[in-house]
Amino acid sequence: MEAKRRVETMVEAAAKRREGFRFFKENAILLRQCKYREYFMRGLLLSLSLALLSCSTLSQSRSDPFLNQFTVQEVAPKTYVATDRSYHNSNVMVAVMPDQTVFIASSPFETEGADALLQWIQAEFKPQKVIAVNTHFHADGTGGNEAYKKHGVEIWASDLTRKLQRERGESQKVKEAAGFESQPELKKRLEKRQIVIADHEYKIQDGKTFEFGGEKVDVIYPGPAHSTDNVAVYLPQRKVLFGGCMVRPVKTLGYVGDADVKSWADSVSHLRALAPQVVIAGHEAVGGVELIDNTVETARQAGLQDDARRQSR
Repeated sequence: MEAKRRVETMVEAAAKRREGFRFFKENAILLRQCKYREYFMRGLLLSLSLALLSCSTLSQSRSDPFLNQFTVQEVAPKTYVATDRSYHNSNVMVAVMPDQTVFIASSPFETEGADALLQWIQAEFKPQKVIAVNTHFHADGTGGNEAYKKHGVEIWASDLTRKLQRERGESQKVKEAAGFESQPELKKRLEKRQIVIADHEYKIQDGKTFEFGGEKVDVIYPGPAHSTDNVAVYLPQRKVLFGGCMVRPVKTLGYVGDADVKSWADSVSHLRALAPQVVIAGHEAVGGVELIDNTVETARQAGLQDDARRQSR
């Protein structure tokens, strides 16, 4: 049994090393383009160091739920991306505001991950207050609400997101859990989370602007794309845009079960006018406006293919 355990430990450590090197390679090109290259470098080196550290301190990382599940990079001053390695490398933006409020855009997929994220936030920043915005009704927009509520986080969502979560939250949870059949522990965590609706609402067409110590955060609805209710979060003074799942870093649109493929390109193209320096996709990469451009082109091609299929019927 001891020999078997040593082998399992070596395999797990190797997997963490590969993840760290892959993450570093994918994002290194951004250093040449980004206004905040020093923050990218700091975050990337932190991510790589955590992966390498796991080789010698694997038992310690097992006891830290946050380090065991998330990679963190600082992409602008006091602005962080926590990437959930367990659930599709989904991204959550964490911004420390001038009045020591911590602002969270989006959510981990489930309660345990969100609980770990909030414990990390408390330990690192000791915030006066935490506010979270649900970016759409899927789990990677609302799945951490149970933990958010438990920790006293002020949770905001659009009227449409609250409506969709109320009507489809349970069925969506079953669908999302089914995607983890080969990973029963992760599936179990998805299944046991409670559907919690945000306790604060804004009208999606109006968006929402927050202000913290003189700095604004804008919640923007550019139109339907990945889902009918997807919103983006923009920090204008930092030039950081959290585009969420409507922004794609690769040449596919990902999950389109609730998408408006025909409108996707036009919706996302509106975000380019913000002229962000840093763009955070819902999954995988952090980059610049090239992620918006890639999404627009990918969505247009997908829309043309959909039109061609309909015409051929």
